[in-house]
Amino acid sequence: MPQARPKPSEIAAEAKRVYMPHVLKYHIKNPQTSYFYPDSSQIKVSPEKRSSQRLRVAVVEGDPVDYALGWYQFASADPANLNSVKRIPVVNMANEKRAGGDWESGLMAPEECFARRSNLVHALTMPWDTQADNFYPIPQRGGIYTPEVFVFRGGPDQNYTPWPEIRCLPVISVAPVRRPKLDETGTNYSFSQEKELMREKMRSVLRIASWCGHKNICIGAFGVGPIFRNPITEVARMWRRLLFEDDEFRGVFTDVVFAIENTQGGIGNNGESDHDIFKEEFSPSTIFPTRYGETIR
Repeated sequence: MPQARPKPSEIAAEAKRVYMPHVLKYHIKNPQTSYFYPDSSQIKVSPEKRSSQRLRVAVVEGDPVDYALGWYQFASADPANLNSVKRIPVVNMANEKRAGGDWESGLMAPEECFARRSNLVHALTMPWDTQADNFYPIPQRGGIYTPEVFVFRGGPDQNYTPWPEIRCLPVISVAPVRRPKLDETGTNYSFSQEKELMREKMRSVLRIASWCGHKNICIGAFGVGPIFRNPITEVARMWRRLLFEDDEFRGVFTDVVFAIENTQGGIGNNGESDHDIFKEEFSPSTIFPTRYGETIR
């Protein structure tokens, strides 16, 4: 008989009982594991951090945590990058009220699944004193940067299978807009204030990444799905415009990867998957419409 799929609550309990104490004992060197940015609008990109190199964006299918870890592993295997390659940060769709959200229950949201396979919850709340309480609730334009989150097992698609070695990556935790009011098609925001707030949260991700010295970043379907319910086409379009049209981020990043699970989009997306919608939004003909849209004679 096939092996029964483990219950998320059991995986969370094992993580608390076995893996997190191990990580704390053998891997944590600094009791300050996360850094709080209450208002990202105060973060200014330094001119020396800008580059004339053209930004490269890729849309891939898969889990953003796995992709960010694999990306770093591939880059660090090149001897030419031995002393220059940095770990790739991943964006955590954070619960605004508590670290890991409902990760000890059966909820299968991205942050909850990430928390069950790593020490994310501990990292977001250490040191365990009154100062840590100031991280939550995360302010509307705030975020948390964690230089090292230790991942010790695969995700739910891999039945949370333990890995032979623990790996780590930086994490940027920002809380997306939760369940904004949408129009009757489900494809657009009803209120411009909620759309602009979502855009500002995306800016928070990019500002924190740049401030912490990252030129590359891995992002999932930020704010999309049954928990947050932001319209995916609007979200993908806002990411594109921030990265390619907003002067604030011009020359800031070298490579940005959107790792999107190949799930069906929400209402009004004509049956297209989330991955397909991001792929279309970041196609060369969309980014450079004049060059690629000309009729060849």
